Amino acid sequence: MFNLVMKKSLLLFAMLIVSTITFAQVKFKMDGGIGGAFSFGEAKMYGISAALEPKVFITPKISAGARFEGDVLFGGNISTSGDDVSASTAAAAAFIAKGEYYTKDEGTRPFFGLGLGYYTIGSSSGSTGGASVSAGSHFGVSPQIGVTFNNFRLSGIYHIVTGKDQVTASAGDYDEVSRSYLVIELGFKIFGSNK
Repeated sequence: MFNLVMKKSLLLFAMLIVSTITFAQVKFKMDGGIGGAFSFGEAKMYGISAALEPKVFITPKISAGARFEGDVLFGGNISTSGDDVSASTAAAAAFIAKGEYYTKDEGTRPFFGLGLGYYTIGSSSGSTGGASVSAGSHFGVSPQIGVTFNNFRLSGIYHIVTGKDQVTASAGDYDEVSRSYLVIELGFKIFGSNK
């Protein structure tokens, strides 16, 4: 049921963008980005991130589009009933409908973004005690803040993913860890408008 609602919502959003491009004087832009990904809380992991963001500018200050992001995180040490469990890798793929508001029309422009979307998250087994982490697909919200310098941008985006993952050791003990994570990103224009 949830998957069907998400698919219909993304289809409706795509139709809205196509109709906006067709009937309005809008500018299209494709941004790319690379950066570092960080999780906090019980399982601290660090890794890399890459993203693509197609968007249309409805006005010079407002854009609407999508974000496709992939993240791989490494390391992490989780304490389960007094025993430390070392996790090896975790991966996340995000498919987000996103809007941005820029505080200025041109030049160096601070901006705020907000996204809603679908996350697929999976983790590999840990190296101590045969631990494993559950995987699945979840809904999330992603507030973003940054600054654009013509063809480049620097931003931070916090992915707030619903629920928690359960880490289970071979002895049957378990703990829960947050799915949320932060990405610090250097973005760049692939093609399209500067505004």
